[in-house]
Amino acid sequence: MFAGFAGRIYRKYEGSAFDLMSEAVAEALEMAGMEMKQLDGLVTTELPGIFDGKANLLMFTNQIRQYLGLKARYVDALDFGGASALASVHRAYKAIRAGEAESVLCLIGGKASDVRAKGVTVDSIDRAYPDVAVSPFDEFLRVNDDLNPVSDYALAAFRHSRLFGTTDGQRATIAAQQRFNAKGNAKALFKSDLTPEQVVASPMVAEPLHLLEIVYPVDGFHAFIVSKRQTRLRTLDILGYGEGHWHELPPEQEDIVSTPAVESSRRASFEAGRADAYELYDSFTITTLMQIEDIKLATKGKGGEFVEKHDLTYRGDVPLNTGGGSLNMGQPGFMSGGVLLEEALLQLNGMAEGHQVSGVNRVYLNGIGGWSRSHSVTLVLGEKN
Repeated sequence: MFAGFAGRIYRKYEGSAFDLMSEAVAEALEMAGMEMKQLDGLVTTELPGIFDGKANLLMFTNQIRQYLGLKARYVDALDFGGASALASVHRAYKAIRAGEAESVLCLIGGKASDVRAKGVTVDSIDRAYPDVAVSPFDEFLRVNDDLNPVSDYALAAFRHSRLFGTTDGQRATIAAQQRFNAKGNAKALFKSDLTPEQVVASPMVAEPLHLLEIVYPVDGFHAFIVSKRQTRLRTLDILGYGEGHWHELPPEQEDIVSTPAVESSRRASFEAGRADAYELYDSFTITTLMQIEDIKLATKGKGGEFVEKHDLTYRGDVPLNTGGGSLNMGQPGFMSGGVLLEEALLQLNGMAEGHQVSGVNRVYLNGIGGWSRSHSVTLVLGEKN
């Protein structure tokens, strides 16, 4: 299924987004032992500002293929943000099975530094580009200063604490254990020792979220080649797949302490407890904690207790975000899905040097995307019994 994969991440990349994209694609092709002319499909995504600060690219899939010289007979563009990487694999897998392509490039990422320099995030991009709309109701909703998605997730964390008694220390434990995993990952950006006490002592950004609970947007791309070709990589299959898409904006939601992973995990039809490792979206510590509950590793409201009772390191009983997650790798182009997928493939191929989980045959992934957690994609990869 996977012929090659690669991730290139920089705090700030001095070249163009297209140059950075090409680096990741070239590395994935090298792993696969393939040439560009052997690719005949493309699945990708775009967010405003991540291609060299431009608000958008006209027919961006054309521009990507023109730059790479990729002659495709299958092209797809997704709009799921952080969940797009996992969805792209499923789209490519289906296209190959349907005979629409033989080798599909799944490409995720962009340059966050150009947007970051404007003092905004993609979810508050309208503050930098007045002609970009975030919702159809901006005139009513976008009237106060905010820094979404930080503000949104801070509300979720505050509400979770009020309802269930979840503590700062419980969320901080997630950050500290992921940092332990990152210390063994040569590609991680952040590797210094970190304790839960240090997380809680870090500056408050949006109550109750502290600085070390929040992902750092970076420049980067991930490239994954899904192909019917036989390669040196382990033969894997999709053991479970599901999507969840919520249309309600935060003021319309019944409550804000859940994610669409409630639906995507149910549709994946794979019991989470059967997995050997977990790669769960970690834009914030509260994002990970809510997914632990939503995929039913813990019941709703018990995620904090679950974190305290289990060892989430790559050596532990519930190996979670085994390479450190995007909290320590950085979030390329404001989308963490590529970080999760690359780590899952490293684990499944025994290539996670310094942070390898023993005996990995099934990895459970969940990606979240969109302001107010609009999208969730659950993907379980492994060998069929």
